[in-house]
Amino acid sequence: MRVKYPTLDLHGEEHDRADFLIEKFITDNIDELPLKVITGYSEFFIDKTKEIVKKLNLFCYKENYTNDGCWIILRSPWF
Repeated sequence: MRVKYPTLDLHGEEHDRADFLIEKFITDNIDELPLKVITGYSEFFIDKTKEIVKKLNLFCYKENYTNDGCWIILRSPWF
Protein backbone atom coordinates (compact mmCIF):
# COMPACT_ATOMS: atom_id res chain seq x y z
CA MET A 1 0.00 0.00 0.00
CA ARG A 2 1.44 3.35 -1.04
CA VAL A 3 0.94 6.39 1.15
CA LYS A 4 -0.03 9.59 -0.68
CA TYR A 5 1.63 12.77 0.53
CA PRO A 6 1.12 16.31 -0.72
CA THR A 7 3.71 16.43 -3.51
CA LEU A 8 5.76 19.07 -5.29
CA ASP A 9 7.27 17.94 -8.60
CA LEU A 10 10.13 20.21 -9.70
CA HIS A 11 10.59 18.63 -13.15
CA GLY A 12 10.50 21.39 -15.75
CA GLU A 13 10.79 24.23 -13.21
CA GLU A 14 13.35 27.01 -13.57
CA HIS A 15 16.23 27.12 -11.09
CA ASP A 16 15.64 30.79 -10.30
CA ARG A 17 12.17 29.92 -8.91
CA ALA A 18 13.37 27.04 -6.73
CA ASP A 19 13.61 28.91 -3.41
CA PHE A 20 10.12 30.36 -3.78
CA LEU A 21 8.46 27.14 -5.00
CA ILE A 22 9.96 24.86 -2.37
CA GLU A 23 9.48 27.17 0.59
CA LYS A 24 5.93 28.10 -0.42
CA PHE A 25 4.98 24.45 -0.90
CA ILE A 26 6.33 23.49 2.53
CA THR A 27 4.82 26.43 4.40
CA ASP A 28 1.45 26.08 2.63
CA ASN A 29 1.32 22.39 3.59
CA ILE A 30 3.04 22.46 6.99
CA ASP A 31 -0.05 20.99 8.69
CA GLU A 32 -0.06 18.07 6.24
CA LEU A 33 3.42 16.69 7.02
CA PRO A 34 4.95 14.48 5.77
CA LEU A 35 5.41 16.03 2.34
CA LYS A 36 7.11 14.79 -0.82
CA VAL A 37 9.39 16.86 -3.06
CA ILE A 38 10.41 15.32 -6.37
CA THR A 39 13.71 16.91 -7.32
CA GLY A 40 14.80 14.52 -10.02
CA TYR A 41 18.54 13.97 -10.02
CA SER A 42 19.27 17.70 -10.12
CA GLU A 43 21.92 18.43 -7.50
CA PHE A 44 20.70 22.04 -7.54
CA PHE A 45 17.12 21.11 -6.57
CA ILE A 46 18.32 18.52 -4.04
CA ASP A 47 20.60 21.07 -2.34
CA LYS A 48 17.88 23.76 -2.37
CA THR A 49 15.36 21.36 -0.83
CA LYS A 50 17.78 20.38 1.96
CA GLU A 51 18.72 24.03 2.54
CA ILE A 52 15.10 25.17 2.90
CA VAL A 53 14.15 22.18 5.05
CA LYS A 54 17.01 23.01 7.41
CA LYS A 55 16.04 26.72 7.43
CA LEU A 56 12.50 25.74 8.50
CA ASN A 57 13.84 23.43 11.25
CA LEU A 58 12.45 20.33 9.58
CA PHE A 59 14.03 17.04 8.49
CA CYS A 60 14.17 15.24 5.13
CA TYR A 61 15.28 11.88 3.83
CA LYS A 62 15.29 10.05 0.50
CA GLU A 63 12.02 8.28 -0.19
CA ASN A 64 13.98 5.20 -1.20
CA TYR A 65 17.65 4.54 -0.60
CA THR A 66 18.13 3.88 -4.32
CA ASN A 67 16.31 7.05 -5.46
CA ASP A 68 18.08 10.37 -4.86
CA GLY A 69 15.36 12.22 -6.78
CA CYS A 70 12.52 12.12 -4.26
CA TRP A 71 12.58 13.51 -0.70
CA ILE A 72 10.18 13.12 2.22
CA ILE A 73 9.91 16.05 4.64
CA LEU A 74 9.03 15.55 8.32
CA ARG A 75 9.05 17.54 11.55
CA SER A 76 11.58 15.20 13.12
CA PRO A 77 13.73 12.25 12.12
CA TRP A 78 11.99 10.20 14.82
CA PHE A 79 8.47 10.15 13.34
